[in-house]
Amino acid sequence: MIQRIINRAVNWASPWVLGQHPYNTIFAFNYFNVGHIRRFIARKAAELPGDTLVILDVGGGQSPYHPFFAPRCARYLVVDVPDCLPKEPKAGIELMPGTAEKIPLPDASVDVVLCNQVLEHVTDPKASMREIHRVLNPNGVFLGSVPHVSPVHLEPYDFRRYTDLGLQQLLSRHGFTCTEIDPSGGVFSAAALLVTTDWMLSRRKPGASQKFSLARSLFLSPLVGGINLMALMLDWLIPNSGRSAANLCWSAVKPP
Repeated sequence: MIQRIINRAVNWASPWVLGQHPYNTIFAFNYFNVGHIRRFIARKAAELPGDTLVILDVGGGQSPYHPFFAPRCARYLVVDVPDCLPKEPKAGIELMPGTAEKIPLPDASVDVVLCNQVLEHVTDPKASMREIHRVLNPNGVFLGSVPHVSPVHLEPYDFRRYTDLGLQQLLSRHGFTCTEIDPSGGVFSAAALLVTTDWMLSRRKPGASQKFSLARSLFLSPLVGGINLMALMLDWLIPNSGRSAANLCWSAVKPP
């Protein structure tokens, strides 16, 4: 009974204190990377022409970035493994069980592909890139993000990290023209993200999957907020070397 009351209190308070993805507050451990992705996606979505686009969100799960694309699209498709898809789709979203390595769509059938925080988790990134290239129309846009600095998470499906140079190589080798790679912040925000994320995740154990404690995240939120604020100030005061971004977003195009 007491535990149930605590859980209800935590669930009620957390959106007010931590925010709701992708609008995480400075008291959330993933404030820096989620905010970076949100700003990048919002900017790129606003640049898309027309309002009849077909948009594919690979590994989109709960599709938190759909609102940014809704004014631009006639169809918004989400491909993910069944366990990650919601039981009931939101209005305007079509759910499709599948993987990045095997997208259940015909060739040249979508105008925009979104791939957020996915490539580090796929079992075969080369096959995933080939599939994304296959389903994208000529002159189609490929948007996405990956962590550069991050604790191991979502094990056993966390296989790799990328640098900006690695992303450029991966994109060009699979037929894309990279138009922008946008790194997030400086070394202090990266360090803040690394430390606070590590606090929120369970200790790694062989054969056990990652667990996340919302109660711990809420309890530590004042400390996390202070660390994030200090990181913002230090990143502003000390020049950014360009070497230690926590997160990388990209925009690329499939040539005609």
